[in-house]
Amino acid sequence: MAHELDFSAEGRVAMAYLNGEQPPWHANETRPQIVDPGADIDVWAEAAGLNYRIEVSPNYKADGTAIEDSFHIARTDTGAVVGPYIAGQWRPVQNAEALELADNIRRRHGYEIVTAGALFGGSKIWVQLQTDADAVLPGDDRITSRPLFSLSHTGREANLFTAVNTRVECNNTLTAALAEGTDIERHDHRVAFDPDAVETALGLNADKFGVFADIARRMASRAMTDAETLEYFRGVFGGKEKTDESGRVLHSVAVRRAMAFHRGQDFVPVGKDNAADVALYVSDRLEQIARGAAVDLPADVANAPAPGINPGHDMESARGTLWGAFNTVTWLADQRPTKNRGADHGIASNLFGDGTGGKLKAKAHTKALELLAA
Repeated sequence: MAHELDFSAEGRVAMAYLNGEQPPWHANETRPQIVDPGADIDVWAEAAGLNYRIEVSPNYKADGTAIEDSFHIARTDTGAVVGPYIAGQWRPVQNAEALELADNIRRRHGYEIVTAGALFGGSKIWVQLQTDADAVLPGDDRITSRPLFSLSHTGREANLFTAVNTRVECNNTLTAALAEGTDIERHDHRVAFDPDAVETALGLNADKFGVFADIARRMASRAMTDAETLEYFRGVFGGKEKTDESGRVLHSVAVRRAMAFHRGQDFVPVGKDNAADVALYVSDRLEQIARGAAVDLPADVANAPAPGINPGHDMESARGTLWGAFNTVTWLADQRPTKNRGADHGIASNLFGDGTGGKLKAKAHTKALELLAA
């Protein structure tokens, strides 16, 4: 169980998803609550652990004197401090306000809430909806748009209302909107929260999704040789590359992992005892790939496709294309981060674009656009 996920008073994880949806990628670890379609917003608040309020209170000196223009943010149910210091102009946005906005949007426009929850002691929360907007790529590879509301109660970050695109085949998050910095709406807590402005901004979501869908189709039409794929992963992951005495390049572990996952094959790190010899062997295979030779992957890559590794890698849209390489990165960032810090950090990276995962997806998107423009 992830150690930073918030929990309700009953000890349940503060996370829920829509019944009938593909379970979230973190479901086995977090065991989120399941909510039926059309459930009241109060049911979502209870299931997702969002039925608490926050308040702003003065900070005090040791002698009990209030500190001028110094406040803290705390949960009213537990008293836990989620933001130790803020100035007086900070205005809270309650969890109920985000849920009410989501409820209004689903009633007026036919959307549905698909997931919601709290992270880091309740200092961050999210509510995500799904629209009926989708796009179909070759081989029935579908992507859809899922507007995301995220509130921060820390006093240090803005609230975000943005569009996140999801690949339905493997439920990996394609954060192109975050990569491009095109947040639908950003609320910095210094002005009153305006739900009507957010709802109006959500009208742009269809246009932005259409742009992303067009890029996805172009990626799916861009054939990639193994050598080009190798260079793409080198550009995205970088990592430590070494050169031996003969001038041969020893590619990074991150690049070798990506090449394996791209083919639906698993990657098992080699032992330290023979690391140097294997590095040379791996380098030799990748150099042959770079020269366009049809060779097998290195020794630390499983020989046969492994179940659950990069689902959809062999679809018509992804097999031997830039779309397949791009989705390999997004799947790896969501499912197989190099440093697994737990589901809480994974969810934050997946949904909010925070940390290494979000930056990796942004870089993958940028490199893909460069290839399309070349």
